[in-house]
Amino acid sequence: MTQDTHGFATRAIHHGYDPLDADGALVPPLHLTSTFAFPTVAEGAARFAGDAPGHVYSRISNPTTALLEQRIASLEGMEAGLALSSGMGAITSTIWTLLSPGDRLLADKTLYGCTHAFFHETLARFGVIVESCDFTDMEALDAALDAGPVRLVFFETPSNPNLRLIDIRSVSAPTQEARPSSSTAPSPPPP
Repeated sequence: MTQDTHGFATRAIHHGYDPLDADGALVPPLHLTSTFAFPTVAEGAARFAGDAPGHVYSRISNPTTALLEQRIASLEGMEAGLALSSGMGAITSTIWTLLSPGDRLLADKTLYGCTHAFFHETLARFGVIVESCDFTDMEALDAALDAGPVRLVFFETPSNPNLRLIDIRSVSAPTQEARPSSSTAPSPPPP
């Protein structure tokens, strides 16, 4: 990770963009295209194959989105970022990346309707064990965490649609304690 020495406000409006690369436009241009042209057929083929850098199709990458991702990553002190078009896009891409069949997902009882449906209908069909609990009740949360290995804990605060608040620090503390995890490899049998 490269450390940017500029301040937060400077990085928010200048990071990753040189106006002289865009005919002097002080504000980065918006790229409102779905597809991109290539200097040669070979270059296009290399980009499509992932063998050459560059944009192919805006659903995959776009200079405007890439600049946003770079700036957010810089502001958060991270190496990279990923911008998605919706909250459900962010939730589903993260969950599909982190969970496998047999993993246990512990979710707060109050979730956005589409998140709830995704967890309890779609994930369950693919073998993810989804359980709900009241994350404002620390005894209930502890009991749910102690009931077996949990791969992922998920909650929204404030929740949609009732704006119910969950104390992030209070929920995070017990999830950080050493508890069995389904991602931990089992111990080998004794000889």
